[in-house]
This record gives sequence, structure tokens and C-alpha cells, in this order.
Amino acid sequence: MAGVSTSSGARHLLFSLSQRVSFAARTVATATYKDIASPVSPQFPAYKGPRAACKPHAITIHGDTRIDKYYWFRDDERKAEDVLAVCNAENEHVLTAMSGTEALQERLYKEIRARIKEEDTSLPGRDTGYYYYTKTETDKQYGIHCRRKIREEFVSKYTPNDCADNTSCYDEELVLDENLEAEGQKYYVVAGFQPSKSHRFMAYSVDNTGDELFTIRFFDTDGARKTNGNFICMQDEVANTTGSFFWINDSHVVYTTRDSTMRPDQVWLHEVGSDKPDVLLYHEKDPEFFAGAWMSRTRKCIYVASAGSVTSQMFIGPSEVINGTVPLLPVMTRTPHVEYHISDHGNDLFVLTNADKALNNKLLIIRNGLSVALNLIAVRDDVKLDDVTFYARHLVISERSSGLPNLRVFKLDSVEEEIKSLGEGNLIVMPDASYTLVERPLEYESPILRYTYTSFTTPPSQFDLDMDQPSSCPVLRKQTPVLGGFNADDYVSDRVWVTSHDGVQVPLSIVYHRRLPKQPNPVLLEGYGSYEISNDCCFSRSLISLLDRGVVVSVAHVRGGGEMGRNWYENGKYLMKENTWKDFHACALHLINEGIADKDKQNDSYRICIEGRSAGGLLIGASLNTAPKRDDGKPFYAAALTAVPFVDVLTTMLDDSIPLTTREWEEWGNPHNLEYYNYMKSYSPIDNVSPNNGPYPPIFIQSGLFDPRVAYWEPLKYAHVLRDAGAPTVILKLDMSSGHFASSGRFDRLKDTAIEYAFVLRALDMESVDPYTSSPRQDGVSEVS
Repeated sequence: MAGVSTSSGARHLLFSLSQRVSFAARTVATATYKDIASPVSPQFPAYKGPRAACKPHAITIHGDTRIDKYYWFRDDERKAEDVLAVCNAENEHVLTAMSGTEALQERLYKEIRARIKEEDTSLPGRDTGYYYYTKTETDKQYGIHCRRKIREEFVSKYTPNDCADNTSCYDEELVLDENLEAEGQKYYVVAGFQPSKSHRFMAYSVDNTGDELFTIRFFDTDGARKTNGNFICMQDEVANTTGSFFWINDSHVVYTTRDSTMRPDQVWLHEVGSDKPDVLLYHEKDPEFFAGAWMSRTRKCIYVASAGSVTSQMFIGPSEVINGTVPLLPVMTRTPHVEYHISDHGNDLFVLTNADKALNNKLLIIRNGLSVALNLIAVRDDVKLDDVTFYARHLVISERSSGLPNLRVFKLDSVEEEIKSLGEGNLIVMPDASYTLVERPLEYESPILRYTYTSFTTPPSQFDLDMDQPSSCPVLRKQTPVLGGFNADDYVSDRVWVTSHDGVQVPLSIVYHRRLPKQPNPVLLEGYGSYEISNDCCFSRSLISLLDRGVVVSVAHVRGGGEMGRNWYENGKYLMKENTWKDFHACALHLINEGIADKDKQNDSYRICIEGRSAGGLLIGASLNTAPKRDDGKPFYAAALTAVPFVDVLTTMLDDSIPLTTREWEEWGNPHNLEYYNYMKSYSPIDNVSPNNGPYPPIFIQSGLFDPRVAYWEPLKYAHVLRDAGAPTVILKLDMSSGHFASSGRFDRLKDTAIEYAFVLRALDMESVDPYTSSPRQDGVSEVS
């Protein structure tokens, strides 16, 4: 295997289960600290960390054999003692490698937490006669679900200033306190929370391990409560679901389950409180497709969808149970590389699709059966049509142009009248150079558009706009509070265009403290670039701790994402995947050439720390292997930070027993095809780690033992392969009680962030740098001193 040494195990700590000495203990006893500093980063000691036994495993295909020395790390049950010992040894190593940063971690944690308004209430959302909202309380990790019934005279009144107050509503009712349910749990996540049609019955889905297998529980709000105040759940519950479900009337829920590879493949109908067997509504047997289901916004019908990465099909059924089931009919046939999404409005079906080479999507109307009556919004080369939301008298489309999201509002005639055409609509204008914009649909009958807007410098802000007066000023309903003296005017954000290796212009978003010296400064550069996901910029209370210490934060909107339309995605996947990290390198070089990134005084390297998570971890792994070479032989990047990184691309994509593999073939390619095999082998991070592709800077990796998306053994193998190739500082923090999304408690997650930031600051030689402090100016505006 290219770049991976198969030398003797003399460099490794060998162990067996027959020996009653833990791997972790032996590692601590055997490994030695060197008094000298790391040759590539003086801030870190030259201490390589745990070394596990090499057990070569041959993987042969297409006449090519690769040797995986750490294949044995895979344990689907997460119970093998020798593997768990390796994981625990890594966590012990974190304490050693990050020794000396404990005070900094504590300071960062307190800084970030001090910016949180711990006692807060979400903006209430209306649902057929009720307001539902979530509260948080001081020192409590999880949300408290509450509701208020709307007084009858206000049920049909909608304004941008709707308020769940004593005038319009009856008294508040506690529905579910997650903190009480989470007591004694190391991990607790509620994915779905939904009332039945009458609002008497409630259902919620909960995951207690991080493996994303949720149990749906039910309770009657007319029933008894526990002594702690929560309602007593029914004995009836549905285990091993995806967490996604919806009610049909008061009697049934529709939910989805996963197969042995964690693929959502079946849609079921469950009669609540009954011992009748659940009814299978749909089974997707193609291993490259996922199944899902939801209620339409009109509540007239339900949709069942089956989707691959680039192909989809939908089915439609009534929103009622007929003879113990819900009959489904296909809307359109399944056609390779054709995706579509259905919405109903009036007597018509509306189809958002890329059919007939409509790369950036178009909107069609289906009338009179399944004949296409009208092309309502034609495909546009420079605008991507992402989504559509129908209201009783309005249509909202989500679109992207020039790399930024937009919302456009159209006023419709009455529901009974056929839609024949649309005008230009009203574009909702946003103020920042780079931002995130997300519609938050309210009830179908509502004339109010609600959306969340956020940017590097603007905390998440929820606005309501009267769609009958779309040119009016949106009403700011709630902005996430940021305590600790935060002043948005202290920060400057910008977006620039970077020329990549092939002449393509790549957007790069940047934010920094406005008092930062007009000179090169340390930089954190982040990227993603997969699945057509748009990596838009958003506000982070945590990130302030880096900005206030003088770090410039930037996001490279590289190909493989969806920022610039469908072509942007197509040109960063399959056999063009390398454009993703070539764009990333181009952004890094721009930061250097434009005098934004500076050099470390101790080792004359550029102070650019790179970051990517999940598929963004693939970007980071490939970027480290292909980084521009320096004449002095030092690493191009100062450090790398990655979480749940997808780095063992080839081995994972060859094994269809691993969760999610088969569907991913439409993203990366199927390596059972020789052309894709050779290309994927050329960039798979683990397969290309080698001394020749180094040297490697300090690398911090986060993972979760129960992660079903990127299995823990990938980052665990990656850490060991890096060490084999001579990487002097590889730190792997492996959470033994979580999955893909790290700790579940809101304060526990801050501790994860604090240690990551401590690593970044140490790598950038900024451990001792104090943050800017705020002081009032004469005009009352805070200024950094």
C-alpha cells in the first residue's frame, strides 16, 4: 500500500487479551517524552502517541492488493476489549499531548459559556390552534418543550407581530422536560417532537447512544404526570427507527426504519396504543436508495420518497388510514440521474426537478392525471432553484445566485384558481457579503414568511414578513442573545474571489476583529465541499474566542459543495474530486499572497490552521497529502483540525456491509469499477499518507465510538497510519458515549470546542495571547481596547 510502511512491529506496542495489563497502561509506561520539541512545531512535544499492533490484512481487487495493518480496529459491536483498549489509550494520550493547556481550556469554556443566555425561550411557532416553543434554564443542558393554546378569537389572525401572550393565549403548559428524561444518561437527543391532529397525544423520538437509532414514545396530555412533572408515557413504543415520523389523525403514526447497514429502507404505519402488528407501507430494496416519508403542508396527502445521491422517486397517498393501510401511487417513474420533489396546492401537483437536463432545476405543474401542463419556472444557468414552499395564497422559492442564498415571494390567487404564470416575485434582500438564509415555514394558511438570517457578524435572527406586503420591512422577532459584551461592529466580514488552478473563481469568506493590525495574521481556514451542501457562513458564539485573540477565520467555498449551483457540485465529485482540495489550496495561497496569513516566528512556517468535519475531513486529509511543498521541507499548513473524518475512502466504499456505503457510490464512484478504483486510490487520505507526502503538521482528530456515518475505526486507523509515516503530533479524542455529532448536552459540547480551540491556539503559537476587551466609547458604542 503506497505510503504505508510494513516494517517490523518492533516500533509498536504488542498486546493480547491473555495479558492482564491494559493497553493504555502499557502505552503510558512504555512511551517516552522527548525533551526536545517537535521538529515541525516547537509548541508541541515530539511524542507520537499510542501504537497498536500491526495485523496485516490484504484487500485484493482488480489484481491490486492493498495491505491494511489496522483493519482489525473494526468492531461493529463496539465491545472488543482489545479495540476498546486502543480507544482508551488514545484518550489518555489526549491528556498528555494537551498537557499545559488545561487552564486555557477552562478559560475558553468559561468565555464561551458566558456568552450564552442560559435562561431563554425560542420563538413560538403556530400549529393549528397552539403555539409550541422550547425553553432553556440556567445550568440545564437540554430543552423544555412547552405550549399555549390560542384563544378562539385569535386562531385565524396572522400578523408579523403574533405573540404567545396572555391576551391571545391560555396559560402555558409543560409538555416535556428533556432534562428530567436525560438524568443518568451519558447521551440524550430528541429528534422528533410532534402533536397528533387534535393535540391531545404527543410523540417524540429519542436516541441514548449516538448510533442514530431512535425510540418513538407516546403520551396523552389528558393523562397522568410523573412526580417530576413530565407526562407518563404509554407502554407502547417503537424502537430502532430513524427518528423521523408524523401523525395521521390521533390514531396512527408513520415512521421509517433502517436495515443492517443503517440505510433507511422501510416506511411503516403504527396504530398507537394497539398491539396490532405494524403495516409496511413501502420497502426500498435498492441498496443505493434511502426511503423517507412526510405529511404534505396542506395535510391532504402523504408523500413517500426514495432517493439516491442523484436519482429520486416519489409516491403519494391519502392522509388517512383506509382499511388498515395507506395506499400509495407513484408520481413519476424512476429515471437515472433525475431528481424531483413534489408539492400539492389546490388541485395541482408541483414538481421541482432537474429532468430534461435542467441542471439548476425547474418547476412544473402536473394537471389532469400525470400530464405536464405548464413549465412554471424555467431552468436558469446562473440561478439554482433549491426549494419551493406553498402557502394558501403565496409561493416562496429558495434559490442561489453568485454563491449566495435568496428567498423570493410570489403572491397567488385563491387556492381554487389554477396557477397559470408567475411574475418576477419579490426578492428579500440581505445586508451582508456572506451569510446563511433559511426559510422556517409556518402554517399553510399563514400569510407570514418566517426566515432565519445569520452571518459571521450577525447572531441567528428570525424575521417575519407579511407576504401580502412583500416590500414592507421584515419584523425582527428574535435574535439569539450573545452576552459578554458582544458588539457586532467589532468584527468585519468580507468575501473575495480566488483564482483556482484551472482559472475557476472560488468564493472565499473572511471575518476578523476590526482592531486587528493591518498586517499578516494567523488564520483558521475551513472547508467542506461534498454532497452539494452549501457551506454558508453563520454566526458562532464560540468563534469569538478566536477572533478576539487575533485569528482571522475564513471559509473556502470549494467545488463539490452547492454554493454556485449544480455544476459546482458536479465538478467536485466522481473523477473530478481533486478540484475540491485544489480549490482549497488556492484559497490558502491567496491568504498568503495577499498578506492575510503570517509566518510563525519560531519555525518560519505559515500560520494557517485548516479545519474540516465529516466529508470535510476527507478534504483535510487530502489537503495534507497534497499540500504545496516548501523549500525548507517544513509543513505548508501549521496544523489541522478535523472531526469524524471520512478518510478511509477506498476500503469503506468497497465494503457494502459498512453503513451508508452503497448510497455513497453516487457521490464518490463505485470502486468495483476499475476507473473509479484507481482514481479513488489516488486520493484516499489513508492510502496516500507517506513520508514523501509529508511532513505532517500537528493534527487533532475528534470521533465518536457509536458514529454510524463515519465509523470510529476510520479516524483511529488514520491516527496510527499518520504516526507510522512520521507525523510527530497526532491527537485523537474519541468520545466513548456519542456518535457523529459529539456530546449531546449544550454545555458538554462547549468542552469539546474548548479543547479544539486550545489546540488551534497552541499550534498558532498563541496560547498566551489575551483576548481583546470591550470598553464603552463616548458615543455609547463599545470599542476594543
